[in-house]
Amino acid sequence: MKMNFKRNVWIGLLLLLAILVRVAFEVVIRIFRIDYSFANFLLQFLRYFVRFIAVLIWLRIVYKSEYTINKLPWLLFLVLEPLTGTVFFLTFGRDFRESHRYEAHPLMQNGQYLTHEPLTNFNNDYLANLDTEITDIYKTAYNMTHHHVYQNNSEVTQITSGDDFFNELETHIKNATDFILLQTYILRTDETGKRILNALKDKALEGIDIYVLYDAVGSVFLDRKLIKSLKQSGVNLYAIDTVYYGFFDTRITYRNHRKLCVIDGQTAFLGGMNIADEYRNQSSKFPPFRDTHLKITGSVINSITQIFFKDYYYVTDELIDDDRFFNASFVDEKGLVQLIPSGPDDKYPPIRNVYVKMINNAKQSIKIMTPYLALDNELVTSLIIAARGGVTVDIIVPGVPDKKSIYLVTQSFFDELLQEGVNIHLYNDAFCHAKVFIIDDRLASCGTYNFDNRSARINFEATLLLYQTGVEALIADFNADLHNSTQINENDWEKKSIIKRLILGMMNLFAPLV
Repeated sequence: MKMNFKRNVWIGLLLLLAILVRVAFEVVIRIFRIDYSFANFLLQFLRYFVRFIAVLIWLRIVYKSEYTINKLPWLLFLVLEPLTGTVFFLTFGRDFRESHRYEAHPLMQNGQYLTHEPLTNFNNDYLANLDTEITDIYKTAYNMTHHHVYQNNSEVTQITSGDDFFNELETHIKNATDFILLQTYILRTDETGKRILNALKDKALEGIDIYVLYDAVGSVFLDRKLIKSLKQSGVNLYAIDTVYYGFFDTRITYRNHRKLCVIDGQTAFLGGMNIADEYRNQSSKFPPFRDTHLKITGSVINSITQIFFKDYYYVTDELIDDDRFFNASFVDEKGLVQLIPSGPDDKYPPIRNVYVKMINNAKQSIKIMTPYLALDNELVTSLIIAARGGVTVDIIVPGVPDKKSIYLVTQSFFDELLQEGVNIHLYNDAFCHAKVFIIDDRLASCGTYNFDNRSARINFEATLLLYQTGVEALIADFNADLHNSTQINENDWEKKSIIKRLILGMMNLFAPLV
């Protein structure tokens, strides 16, 4: 019952033709008040054809075992509105791993792109002497992603100011001597974007190898002249998954949300900040931003380089594994650092599954800062069990949203979590875009991953799993953010109107699609 790429295309084209013909016939019949039996017969045929396609899709969704929580919204959609539901499913609902572009890139699969990643021996003296609950979490991530656990050789520091981040990024770009790898979800050719892109252009003209990847949908509005001049200067610049038509093309939903940079293999950046004015609070179109980015030195940079070249291979069909790009230096710093990538190319979502294990392992505290909250049943259950078990669970979400409709989905989870003892805090006067997760003030994760289904199963993401290095600073930042937040009172939240309750209840149904 597997629908291959060609079959999807043909079904999409036939359905589109049926829609157009149906609409055209209904318009003609209504305008001219025609009641010809043949026209009525053809319209009925088209209606039944669309319903037949909807039934096939409905059966296929039921047949598949993965992601059961995602099935119900699609099944309801197809029953209530077969035509619209079919169009939306063929555009947004099909599995990435059944697409032609996935099948055409076999080195993406099962860690085959990891040409410079060493194996991790969890029986070595250092790991064997650590708390098994720590090593078990790293082992889970390793078994799911094959990314090495770097021990006592990497350092991570946090950056919470957009101005500080872009100043550091620009300085390191200008000082680069060999190569620069830059990847972002949002790239704007505003003041901030031009500043970084022009610095890259200057280095390319000096003969430095520059590779830039940006998401085609996240970066849809660009100055084409500037982009052309960058390419002419020698910058290897590519858009990830350009969408040429809106319907029946899953590229529109499966997006690359990673934000990272590697300079000369010696310094790397990874986190929540895109290349745009709003991340340094210089855009009147957006609320003030509060974000976190990580600066990385040490051996783990080789992992970040690997994930960049995996995405570069996906775009260009060329897997770069030249030793010169994997030359990260040893840094004498205690702790563990592991890169965890995640995306729709994974059968099961690695970051989300590691987070479930972390929540279940927590004994004292769970700290979460996320711009979006759209949890699946397992995450909700794990947080509730933790809170009922005496673990202090604090979640910081924006007090000022960037997207009001998505914010309703976030609010739709408040009732259940508040009733079970989870503390929810609204960040004051700003949109908190940071993605931070800490358990027991010992183990932390920070990167591009939001606590929503899109990050779990739809977007390509990356986060760093940290033990010791970088953790204390993230804890201090979180505690400061708590002081700058307002905790939601459960009794006050219960006083919301019936209309608000109905709206939130409806939005919660579609949380698996967000």
